[in-house]
Amino acid sequence: MNLFVLAIVMVVILLVLGVVSVFWSSINPPSARRLRKSVLGERQVEYGTKSQIEMTRQIIKKRISPLARFSMQEESKKPEETTALTKQLQAAGYRSDSAQVVYFSFKTLLTFSLPLLFLIVMVVLQPHVKPVVMLYIVFLLAAGGYFLPNYVLSKKVASRREELSINFPDALDLLRTCVEAGLSTEAALARVGDEMKIRSPALADELRQVVLEQRAGASRNQALVNMAERVGLRDVEAMVSSLIQSEKFGTSVSEALRVYSENLRLDRRMKAEEQAAKIPTKILLPLIVCIFPLLFILILAPPIHNVLNALHSP
Repeated sequence: MNLFVLAIVMVVILLVLGVVSVFWSSINPPSARRLRKSVLGERQVEYGTKSQIEMTRQIIKKRISPLARFSMQEESKKPEETTALTKQLQAAGYRSDSAQVVYFSFKTLLTFSLPLLFLIVMVVLQPHVKPVVMLYIVFLLAAGGYFLPNYVLSKKVASRREELSINFPDALDLLRTCVEAGLSTEAALARVGDEMKIRSPALADELRQVVLEQRAGASRNQALVNMAERVGLRDVEAMVSSLIQSEKFGTSVSEALRVYSENLRLDRRMKAEEQAAKIPTKILLPLIVCIFPLLFILILAPPIHNVLNALHSP
């Protein structure tokens, strides 16, 4: 009975959350949220919001940092070494020094909190479950809590790279237009980053990081190479190589961007045609499994029924 009441309560809660989510989306569409976020982002420096956010982050890092040592590996404790996790965090957009600490803290927290929550539910509901089964469930929950941040981080990296891959051709066209209009490469990158802020915050953030590295004293080539390593996309790496070769051999940057932009568009069109050509092959299996058996039943069932009736008739 307790399980039945709990199930009903959870269904009601999910329905209420769904209705609230639909209502909130109707009164606050995503386009308006992105525009408001962009406007507020420009006003944060004026009203001191960034400093407050930074103070909050420092407080959270100080509170949860003791948990990180239980999950942090030995090679991750050396800040001078760039580990694979650091590169993955940078690819997901987390370039802060406290990113690793927060990541390992969540691993530790989920590893202990999920089994503890399960045990509390078992004590409250008191179901008839064998101790061995409970032990297996606790072990699976602890393992799931430990590896869940890995899965979330990989999904975050894949989502960010997909966003960058989709919006990179448009940013490249804008960059070529700005360079052809007479802007320097640094000014063109800054302008494209401002223009792409609403459409692709991830790409705008990467371009802004390139501009900041150049202003901090790094060369343009080094800043672009760092961006290519963070992003991990073949298109971005090819564009960076093209710009480096253009500067090395003294050719026009706008001409190099124009040629690479045309090649990128051609490559994208060929990939789209390839995906379209795969559709008949991909749809063949659902046709065979789902539609053909029904057709056979509809076509062959009446004759088989008539034959059986004829054989059993006196």
